[in-house]
Amino acid sequence: MDQLFKSLPDIIKAAAQSQLGILALLVVALSILAYVFFAKAAVKIRVGIFVLLFAGVFGFGVAMFHASDANPSKLPGVGAPAPVLSKEARTLLLATASDPSGYLLYEKFGASVDLHTNGASLFTDKSDHRALATWESALKELADQGLLVAHGERGEVYEITRKGYEAAAAESRSARLP
Repeated sequence: MDQLFKSLPDIIKAAAQSQLGILALLVVALSILAYVFFAKAAVKIRVGIFVLLFAGVFGFGVAMFHASDANPSKLPGVGAPAPVLSKEARTLLLATASDPSGYLLYEKFGASVDLHTNGASLFTDKSDHRALATWESALKELADQGLLVAHGERGEVYEITRKGYEAAAAESRSARLP
């Protein structure tokens, strides 16, 4: 029990990161309070209190999720500014967004590497390790930000995501500004 009290601030902090976590904390807190206050009450009173607490928690949950649906700009990733990308990542993203299939291929074979999309090879010389590391980093940057998603086990086929298309559109708009 002492361990629970010591880790309680961390539990509360972790649960407060999401709406479901807050709802879970509310349910647990109200359950403990109801038990403490009404443990010795008659059965009818305990059932009545349970129904009232349940209705309150349910109503709070519905209101909380309804409010988040009504205001999507508060949700992560929606209405957020475009991610800051390296020059190479921007090049990969815009080229992949222009590809009719939305795919980027990163193929390693023999002593060569081929990075291509939209009918163009972006990097083909594995002997320039610095350039290879730069392009691999750009690819990882896009995947880590959820702008591209890898398919298969070998990490050779990437597909642009909706978030990627949105970021590419934002990059295109910002490139046209004076």
